[in-house]
Amino acid sequence: MSAVALEKISSQILHEVSLNVADGEAVAIQGPSGSGKSTLLKVVAGLVAHQGRVLFDDTAVHGWAPHRRRLGYLSQDLHLFPHLTVRQNVWLSLAFGFDHQGSRAERIEEALCLARAQHLHNRYPAQLSGGERQRAALARCLARRPGVLLLDEPFSSLDLGNRHTIWRDLNALRQPSQMTLLLVTHDETEAQVLADRTVWLQHGQIVSR
Repeated sequence: MSAVALEKISSQILHEVSLNVADGEAVAIQGPSGSGKSTLLKVVAGLVAHQGRVLFDDTAVHGWAPHRRRLGYLSQDLHLFPHLTVRQNVWLSLAFGFDHQGSRAERIEEALCLARAQHLHNRYPAQLSGGERQRAALARCLARRPGVLLLDEPFSSLDLGNRHTIWRDLNALRQPSQMTLLLVTHDETEAQVLADRTVWLQHGQIVSR
């Protein structure tokens, strides 16, 4: 688990944003397009330059490379490698910063099981439906056993039935591990189902929390 604290984060879009997310808490980040929602997740992930501090469990991590932060980051684009099978895509997530708590094979099987994607392991992304691709990408994130899971509208392209199934399974896998979740979404129902509270961004600043 990891508590997340952002202290006076500024970038080209964000303006002195501060936010505290408790261990195991799920927070939805909402606001109009261009308000800085995706940028906020990328700050937590270590993917964009910024001023201010990022802390996990009171440890400053803003100088750390992304692979050292023990987090999973799932964007709308998913970024599955088309020439690799689902299993190979998951294996690749362990290529950097692997902490050796269990073998890679064990981690891959665990992640596929958690994402309910075991039956997809030998398929290529082009052979998967939209919901199956979401599960494959989620398995890749979970293989690192993240303390923090970042979701940037990854379910927006799914039909309502698939979305409800993914939401239910995501809530189920979060319960025993108490994984901390930051979720960017435009979907009010998704925020209500997955999040404990909602933070609103506008013009790069938090306007309510």
